[in-house]
Amino acid sequence: MTLFSSRAGRAAFAFATAVALAAPIQPARADDGRIITVQDDLKKRADAILKSIGDSGSKVAYGGVEAGDGKDGLVIKDVEITSTEGKSVKIERIEIRDYDWENPQQPLRMDMSIKKLSVPAAALDKEVTDLGVTGLTINADMAYKLDEEKKTIDVSKIVFDVVELGELKLTFKLAGIAPSDFKDAMGGDKGEKKDAKPGDDGAMKLLAQVRLVGASISFKDKSLIERLIRADAKKKNISEAEAKKKILEELAEHRKQATDDATKEVLDLAVKFLNKPGVIELAAKPAAPVNLMAALLALMGSPGTIKEMLGLTLTVQ
Repeated sequence: MTLFSSRAGRAAFAFATAVALAAPIQPARADDGRIITVQDDLKKRADAILKSIGDSGSKVAYGGVEAGDGKDGLVIKDVEITSTEGKSVKIERIEIRDYDWENPQQPLRMDMSIKKLSVPAAALDKEVTDLGVTGLTINADMAYKLDEEKKTIDVSKIVFDVVELGELKLTFKLAGIAPSDFKDAMGGDKGEKKDAKPGDDGAMKLLAQVRLVGASISFKDKSLIERLIRADAKKKNISEAEAKKKILEELAEHRKQATDDATKEVLDLAVKFLNKPGVIELAAKPAAPVNLMAALLALMGSPGTIKEMLGLTLTVQ
């Protein structure tokens, strides 16, 4: 997916990540414990959420802030982010519906949206403008909950809707892992690595204890496939019909060489999606949580093995 490796895609994802890693902030209080004005508190929270972007060297400004729905709700309006290169993107509205303000450095829950992140042509990578794109409008949603006691990570929603090209959705739930496990695996609060013995790899141990409960990823095409074919045709100096024909021929050749039904099924669906782009979705619904280390080892076997282990389904609509 050329789109999602672009600066525009990275900008939306980076912003959502920045919110999750917002700098510490506690409800503003006077020395005697009284709550300071609500507006001051909202501004402090907005500044905290945007601070990590500013720390990277970019300049951040916003037009206004107001309370959102619920006690943790926050709305930030008319945000403009200018990079060190002088390139700017604008966000019409950021909505925080739920946020763990008690643990702002490592929030255990978050539900937020980015509305109309506008990326002008000057801020786009060449790989995007080569697709005939003169600007992008991105809407994003992210919601997750980390449970220390139950040792679960539940990412119920990650959505990147690039209005001009397509929409990417991702969900997943992991078990057997708590937020504190990440810190321990990295060697403590400051990431200080302890003297490791042979085979004593914190990341590998973490991977060995994580179990996949379920996951799905989907892409809804709006014009990306057509644009990619057009760009390929232009690069090779052939017609769009010929470029598409060559791709289909390559897929057909791969299918002839495939020795298992799972691979053939994937190739058949790829052909279907290319001929009539719509929504393609890969979902994992194992009968019981599956150890990720075991799943990685299964990848070395046949595609059919991993398909059965994870309860994988690939659909095109």
